[in-house]
Amino acid sequence: MWNEVCQQLCARSGGSCNVALVGAEESAAAFFTAAAGQAGCVQEGGKAVFPCAEGSFTLVRNGAPEADAVLYAAASAIGAEQAAAAMAAAEGKPFVLLVTGADAAEACERLSAVCDVPAVACDLAQAEDLSAPLRELLFSFPAAGVDIDLPDWMSVLPQESRVVAAVLEKVREVAPKIVRVRDFPLLAAAFTEEVYCASLEADPVTGTARCTLAAREGLFHRVLSEECGADVSDDLHLMAYIGTLREAKKFYNVFKNAVAAADAVGYGIAAGEAEAALGAPELFRRGNRCGVRLKADAPAYHIIKVDVHSEVTPVSGEGERGEQLAKGMLESYERDPDALWGTDMFGKTFRQMVQESLRERQGGVPDEVRAKLRRALTRIVNEGKGGVVCILL
Repeated sequence: MWNEVCQQLCARSGGSCNVALVGAEESAAAFFTAAAGQAGCVQEGGKAVFPCAEGSFTLVRNGAPEADAVLYAAASAIGAEQAAAAMAAAEGKPFVLLVTGADAAEACERLSAVCDVPAVACDLAQAEDLSAPLRELLFSFPAAGVDIDLPDWMSVLPQESRVVAAVLEKVREVAPKIVRVRDFPLLAAAFTEEVYCASLEADPVTGTARCTLAAREGLFHRVLSEECGADVSDDLHLMAYIGTLREAKKFYNVFKNAVAAADAVGYGIAAGEAEAALGAPELFRRGNRCGVRLKADAPAYHIIKVDVHSEVTPVSGEGERGEQLAKGMLESYERDPDALWGTDMFGKTFRQMVQESLRERQGGVPDEVRAKLRRALTRIVNEGKGGVVCILL
């Protein structure tokens, strides 16, 4: 286990890893002696070197300025002041507090809770595995990144969606707290409600983690109902809703190109070849010639884009008073157009006044005129009459 952790520390440091062993003389010396007794160790004065695949792991007694991390050994009676000293000794580098003695576990718990200091209790007299402090040291390296996997159906929702917005808010809230690799569990603890953390896989060698999120039962149907604006509370309602979508899709496919053309150039045609009614063949004669006439009728929908104009004059008056009101409205529009349209007058906003006027004009073509327009357009299409004379009375 010792060699495995040494290999991981070397990989995390880019090849070789130098760890400074500092702190209480007796505790540091005891750990150094125990570590030097591990298999494969080459002792060089105050250094214990462990060859690795791509470099070497070196434990340096009494510190080293070029150290990649710091292991601070202390007696179990260490207090907050000594923990602060350990943090100062680390100088921003990954570090772990190694506590020895009978009450080491209690001291480590107190340091972790009060000072947020990574501490490991170790009884050097009975320890068979000394890798625990090194494993904690590995998890004290900076976090490099987190990949968050959403459920497939959630990944296609817009960011404005209630569920996605809640996920993003929690990520923004917890992200600043994830500084070291050992902080990754904070991400799992943040997701416990509708969207929860199904698994969290941390790789201390690369400093990355993958958090897989899952949805509680029923959330999919609730979100689907919110997005569709319809009741899709279970699979039965979902299947019924899909049936209505199928019909809507068929209708949309017929008219989508015509509506797009009308929006672009003002005129679009949707042909209904699939609805063609084939008539019975008719025999006809022209002089000495004889033939068969085949007829078919099919609907064609002509969509015309009409720009409907409407205006209202909510303010009028004579003299200076009327002019002041008109200028005030113009200045209000320049400052905030939405605020002007939301101005209430006579129980209605300006926006409501204009919208009512538009609705009146949009349906202002009488039924008789619509029938005449249809007959005229039918003749133009079938008889090829391109000339149109329009008289408006």
